[in-house]
Amino acid sequence: MMKFDFEIDESLKRERNEKIEKLYTDPLVQQFLKKNDLNHDFFDKHFSYFQDWVENVKKCSGCQGIEFCVQTIPGKIKTIYLDDSGFLEERYQSCRRFKKFEDEIAHRKNYRLSHLSDNDYMIDLHKIEVSNESQEYLLAYMQLLKSLEQKKGIYLYGQPGVGKSYMMAGAANFFAKSKKRVSFIKVPLFIQDIKQSMYDNEYRQDMIGHLRFSEVLVLDDIGSEAITPWTRDEILFPILDYRMNHELKTYFTSNYTLEELEQHYCLRDKENGYVASLRLMERIKALSTPVSLLGKSRR
Repeated sequence: MMKFDFEIDESLKRERNEKIEKLYTDPLVQQFLKKNDLNHDFFDKHFSYFQDWVENVKKCSGCQGIEFCVQTIPGKIKTIYLDDSGFLEERYQSCRRFKKFEDEIAHRKNYRLSHLSDNDYMIDLHKIEVSNESQEYLLAYMQLLKSLEQKKGIYLYGQPGVGKSYMMAGAANFFAKSKKRVSFIKVPLFIQDIKQSMYDNEYRQDMIGHLRFSEVLVLDDIGSEAITPWTRDEILFPILDYRMNHELKTYFTSNYTLEELEQHYCLRDKENGYVASLRLMERIKALSTPVSLLGKSRR
């Protein structure tokens, strides 16, 4: 029995030694040792560090993109380095693909408030493929491009799913890349957030301030929020009133025409609601030019 245990121990020892020697000859390990003038004894002492590092790096072989990253922290690779005291330490650094991705969305820091996803930040307005699009789509696209150099924004309306938000994300990115302070908000989400923070006046004023003072503001899907006199008159109106008076670039997307949106904001109070809706619509019209986006849903 003791002999059998001894043979197992020897077998495990040989297996470990073989694994050590195989790892020792790995090009990554050899390059690291040579660069830092380290010997086999150092490698043997820190075998587990080297093993974990090499296995981590090799996970990236055959990488298919950031969205398919298999690393524990997507886009980050565990590396080892020798500090000034000669101790081996671990750190995470961005991989080549993730560095490129970070460069492509560096303009994200110029957003004051944003409901855009990581993929949305990649949308380049000037690279949107329009060669196979309808004449109506092309016309709306060209009007959006022209608006970049104009004082007024665009009120882009059309049926759900035709690409309004996609276009507007491209416009928002254009301004963010131009070092403008931009906000892109989905109005239903924003109103829901404001309602949930109704008793946190400081937070609410801070969020409203972002929309008031941004150099460029995109109000996506306006009219689809849960409308009340409070959200219409105490939230949206002060924002748009300030932006109109200070001639700040403002864009909108909506499922409604301007006429339909005006009726929508009247609510059930036809007398007071009509006046309040009219005041709001005057500001939307002062801030933007209506443009229709026709077509089939892309969803």
